[in-house]
Amino acid sequence: MALEVLGAEGRDAERWSALVAALPAELRDLHYLPEYGRIYRDTYGFEPSLAAWCDDDGCVIQPFVRRPLAGLPFLAEAQDRDRFADIANAYGYGGPLCSAADPAVARALYARFFAAFTDWCIARGIASEFASLHPFFSGRQLALLDGAVPCRREKEIVYIDLGGDEAALLSGLNRGARSSVAKARRAGVTVEAIAPTRAALAAFQEIYLETMARRQAAERWRFPDTYFPACVAHLGPARVSLHVARVGAAIESAYLLMHDFGTAYYHFGGTRSAHPELRANNLLMFETARWAKAAGCTRYHLGGGVTRSDDDNLLRFKSSFSDRRATLYTYARVLNATVYGDLCDRKRAYERASCGRESVSDFFPLYRR
Repeated sequence: MALEVLGAEGRDAERWSALVAALPAELRDLHYLPEYGRIYRDTYGFEPSLAAWCDDDGCVIQPFVRRPLAGLPFLAEAQDRDRFADIANAYGYGGPLCSAADPAVARALYARFFAAFTDWCIARGIASEFASLHPFFSGRQLALLDGAVPCRREKEIVYIDLGGDEAALLSGLNRGARSSVAKARRAGVTVEAIAPTRAALAAFQEIYLETMARRQAAERWRFPDTYFPACVAHLGPARVSLHVARVGAAIESAYLLMHDFGTAYYHFGGTRSAHPELRANNLLMFETARWAKAAGCTRYHLGGGVTRSDDDNLLRFKSSFSDRRATLYTYARVLNATVYGDLCDRKRAYERASCGRESVSDFFPLYRR
């Protein structure tokens, strides 16, 4: 058997989708679909691919995007800048998944995939790889990797178990969250799902960007105008929904959700914070959980905090809705040592020339610090 590297269009995309469909039901997830990869191609120009190794024992798959490095400042004037790239999963989660149920068979299958995929990357001069494992699958993924790549525990994420009745959903809130939901209802805050039209998505982005500016969020959280429309265009209204909380006629808070394979994701949200005392954001979180349950989802992924701290404000807010946790792990590895070393040398030289000294950051990859 040989490694397949599939694109996200045409027959490749059909094969890609079929490989995801062939996974055990509990391992299927929208982050692994070609449609999800297309969002990042259309937004950033990062070409999505799926690496796959299939033989008589089963299949291993791993989605990734190729990220050109020509836009990095230290390569801006380099004549060979267009030859450099690295790979990562698209925003959210990725890493390898395997169809084989037996752990020993899966590890042996992954070892064959790992060797072939590494050789493929080295041959193409790909400098490095970064992957965020899926918190719901990380136990299976860590067993699959089996030390082949060292993994790092990043942080805990919060999710809501939607398997119980509505009373169980409400009882999962802590005392403060229940009080806030009740206060918002008494104040007449209303929540509804609205069609994700271009105008509605533009309004959502405005609220989202206002929120990022107010929180002084890093630039990476300020998505281009094309991002949210691309989510709807590629995943479709069956997998993307827009929810708003209104105070009177005005939108106070808004969430963009993604959902498929029994899992709903609080993908992005924002609030105008014109009436924080009315707790519209709390009501919107609870009502979107109710909506996801009614839509047939069994869990609602809220994500983690902005930082790794257990005292992160966003994590504390999300934690008020559930005590369920899953762990996010990541891994990073050098693929082509020669190319990686060249890029790091150029980055250090650029730092010395522009700042008078090298950075002490241990960020990986070094050339992106």
